[in-house]
Amino acid sequence: MLIKGPASVELSEKVAEITGEYTVQVKTKVFPDGEIYVKLDGDVKGEECNLIQTTYPNRHLLELYMIQDALKENGAESIDIVVPYYSYARQDQLFEKGEALSARAFAKRLEIEANKFYSIDLHSEKIVDFFRIDAENLSAMPILARHSETKDPDFLISPDEGGIERIKKAAREIDLEWDYLVKKRLDAETVKIKPKNIDVEGKSVVILDDIISTGGTMTEAAKQLKKEGAEEVHAGCTHGLFAENALDRLEKVCDSVFCTDTIEQERSEVSVAPLIAENL
Repeated sequence: MLIKGPASVELSEKVAEITGEYTVQVKTKVFPDGEIYVKLDGDVKGEECNLIQTTYPNRHLLELYMIQDALKENGAESIDIVVPYYSYARQDQLFEKGEALSARAFAKRLEIEANKFYSIDLHSEKIVDFFRIDAENLSAMPILARHSETKDPDFLISPDEGGIERIKKAAREIDLEWDYLVKKRLDAETVKIKPKNIDVEGKSVVILDDIISTGGTMTEAAKQLKKEGAEEVHAGCTHGLFAENALDRLEKVCDSVFCTDTIEQERSEVSVAPLIAENL
């Protein structure tokens, strides 16, 4: 049985079409005082339940906890949770005394009423180690790579060295060259960003990352690639948060911007439904 979390209704329906699972809707509303109400619209007693619910923005994280509780209260036999976008994943290590290790804190709560946890392109692979239940980090990079082929790119590029493994995985999927961007400080006020090895002059490139939040890194990368002579620059990611008018800024310098439906929105050109269905 597939439980359609209110943050991932369309994605859940796509998964159900592939798996043939019976689906249960979750009714939800917000009271005048801001409190959230959820209700399962179906009988889950004795059922093996797969719950799909992304956790951005914060309201959806609270809904996830409450849906898990409702499933357990109503007799679900087992609960596997799929969190397409795991919020707070970038708070996975401590820098100053007194900080909360938020990525771990939420893992501890999620595992209380779950048998297995899945997420997609976690910002840090070590987050799966925060869970004491079986946890798996799936990669959408091969799917993004196949979609990137519609842009007819010459290269795939990571915006930084930290994304090397992701870009390598994507490039292998479509047998394309890859590179990553490096920063070189020219003086106190000038930083130049350029590919580590390849020459992009006259070429079409796709920059792929796990998350685009404010878009600052991706926007600057696109600007610098255009300065280096790139004919086309396309920006893609798994999780499109696009906070603080990021999409507007990106569209001014990129030839296209796309993301998956881990967070459902207008730029969700790529579905992770087949990836989730395969693993469920």
